[in-house]
Amino acid sequence: MQLAWKSHVVSIPQPIFLVIEDVGWWQGEDGSAVNQPYRNGFLRRHCLEDYQALVLLAEKLQMRLALGMVLGEWDRTNLLRNIPGATWMGTSWDNRINQGPWLDETVQYLRDNKKYLEIALHGLCHEFWQDGRMTRSEFHDSNGMMRPEKIVRSHLEAFGTIRQQNNLTEVPRLFIPPALNHSFGNTRHSMQALLHEYGIRYVVTDFSRARQYSPPLYEKFTWECGVALLERGQAPVSWSEPATLPVWDCANPILPLHWANLLHPDPGRNVEIVNRWADYLLAAAGQPDRVLVKDIRACWQQATTSHLAALRTEGDDFVIDLHGLPESMPLDCRSFSIKIKGIPSARIHCRGARITSSMRNRPDVQTLFLLPETGEKRILVYID
Repeated sequence: MQLAWKSHVVSIPQPIFLVIEDVGWWQGEDGSAVNQPYRNGFLRRHCLEDYQALVLLAEKLQMRLALGMVLGEWDRTNLLRNIPGATWMGTSWDNRINQGPWLDETVQYLRDNKKYLEIALHGLCHEFWQDGRMTRSEFHDSNGMMRPEKIVRSHLEAFGTIRQQNNLTEVPRLFIPPALNHSFGNTRHSMQALLHEYGIRYVVTDFSRARQYSPPLYEKFTWECGVALLERGQAPVSWSEPATLPVWDCANPILPLHWANLLHPDPGRNVEIVNRWADYLLAAAGQPDRVLVKDIRACWQQATTSHLAALRTEGDDFVIDLHGLPESMPLDCRSFSIKIKGIPSARIHCRGARITSSMRNRPDVQTLFLLPETGEKRILVYID
């Protein structure tokens, strides 16, 4: 949303937030030909340097990246022997090949860097094994039909147990459905109602791929049972392609990538891949109609505000009208940012909100971060 104001352009920019799926595998190879998970189709085992690459990217973007974690290969006690459909081995599940000092090393690294990396729920082994044969995917089938509630609960609880086995204490607040198989719109019978019980407050998926029992409230976001859903669209590069060149159309609030996309077959060269993606996204965020956001919560707030708020001039000032944001929306903290182009030095003030910080990533564009006063729906912005 943009507004011509005096000789300036004011916008409530669309957010850019990065979600990285399929993090957590130790083995990289695609095992689908032998009834094992697709994993991420990578050419080697994963290592600590692959997590260090993610932290480097997060530091450059000043963003808490969302990692869609699969934790099956983090199982320290062979717990998954007892979880229906969780693995291709069934009751013979044996994870010793993935148990080693790298687990403790990586756990400590994730704990030390939790301000940069947020663990999101993606699954145990991503797929579901019915009568010993792999089907897609773990929580929903390929038609978007949810697995039986008892099975879904057992997988959610196993994810939590493995997370706790590994001393990862933060309860995930974001769910990224495996293989984009998901459903919404059936309220108390929905996956969202179940996820909410387990602490999930956000879901990122492709709406066109989901089973819609009722349509989303808005094109790129909706909510159900206290859970916010955001459109991620199709990934701009293939899930298994390593060392990718940056490309993205910025059409949605979410940039969905997969772990392999950001890594090099030689882990010592991961930094090359990360640097070019960081440069690409920083350039995209320099535009007046886009802004990098710090985490999934900020992404939701910015996405809904940029779509539902209104801008209008009022004399020499301009007004941000928040009356279009429904009271029924979950997660009602309304912090968001605006951009003003062509105002290099003036001092800007607000009534109805506090400017919590400001920045410039190019000389002619100023970004202001606003926190509306409690209950305030009208923010007046002026220059002294």
